[in-house]
Amino acid sequence: MTPPTGKEDGSNRIAPIANEPTTLADIFLCSVAEYDLPDALNYKADGEWKQISSREMVERAENIALGLDALGLRKGDRAAILAANSPEWTLADAGCQFAGVVDVPIYTTLADEGVKYIINDAEARVLFLQDRTLYERLLETLAECPSIEQIILFDGEAPGGVRVSSLGELEERGRNLGVLQPQLAADLRAAVSADDTATLIYTSGTTGEPKGVMLTHANLISNVIDASEKYALAGLDTALSVLPLSHVFERTGMYVYIRHGIRVHYAESIEKTPENLKEVRPTIFIGVPRIFEKVFERARLKAAQAGRVSELMFDWAVDVAKEYALAQASGTPIPMALAAKHGIADNMVYAKLRDFFGGNLRFCITGGAALPDEIFLIFTGAGISIMQGYGLT
Repeated sequence: MTPPTGKEDGSNRIAPIANEPTTLADIFLCSVAEYDLPDALNYKADGEWKQISSREMVERAENIALGLDALGLRKGDRAAILAANSPEWTLADAGCQFAGVVDVPIYTTLADEGVKYIINDAEARVLFLQDRTLYERLLETLAECPSIEQIILFDGEAPGGVRVSSLGELEERGRNLGVLQPQLAADLRAAVSADDTATLIYTSGTTGEPKGVMLTHANLISNVIDASEKYALAGLDTALSVLPLSHVFERTGMYVYIRHGIRVHYAESIEKTPENLKEVRPTIFIGVPRIFEKVFERARLKAAQAGRVSELMFDWAVDVAKEYALAQASGTPIPMALAAKHGIADNMVYAKLRDFFGGNLRFCITGGAALPDEIFLIFTGAGISIMQGYGLT
């Protein structure tokens, strides 16, 4: 588990900075070499937050990679992932990257027919699935997916049969192979180069059938490096993962988190996100504009329900926030009268808005759609910094 060292990546390129990752596997290795966090990945189980260390994350990823190799998958073969956000999702992704296997994320909200289309179009040989319930729902669909040779369940016991096993069983298979061939994990990683395809992400298909977008390790890593180089991210931050990892926005965010030693907490569900925010108190939060719009709408409704005076105070504070944000953006000194009004509004309204996110945010990142100017000004003026990004799969 040594970090990358400005090595040649197989495409006649040299990494410009020592220790800069050239493949996604390098990102995970860096997390151990530079941070070695005891709580790199965090998830809720039986009402308590459980931790997976950086070292365990890499060891399990290596075992998954070896397990895939034991199943007969080779560099360039495809494995689909159909599951909600969880440590297992990240570990399966990492295992694929360590093995040179191209993973194919699929939305859990996709109709069965869409699932079948993607699996067949990608010719996925392995399917990572959330649990037995989802497996039983998809039984008829999977019968029409001839390329699938093995189904791996993240959660619960496998129902039996030669084609279905648990993630734990896959890891054990990989662990046993690693004992017999100690150099194999390193050899699999070394065979992967920056220009190799890392993932196939399917478009929504609004203008026809979904198309699988081939993203290389270099594509994703360049985004990770360029999107984070101007910010102080060095093992001190905490993030809550809410958006689906099947989308490239959250997926890239996850790689940023792991590369920079940011502790990741997986939200239990969209419905439990407000509760998880208060528990985790993240310093960084990635969300689509609709999340911020809903937070504002909820705060405004709560103020209205508290009475006419509270509603008027909230509306006044919103106007002050917008005025304050515009003054900040202009670069001119904040007028004393505005500063005074802002101080009052902060105590009365803004502090409660920040408390919704846990009260510990350094900044938020939004993308996936345009953020309304009003929402940007309100949150910025209320002391919640929102950075906007634009990208395409």
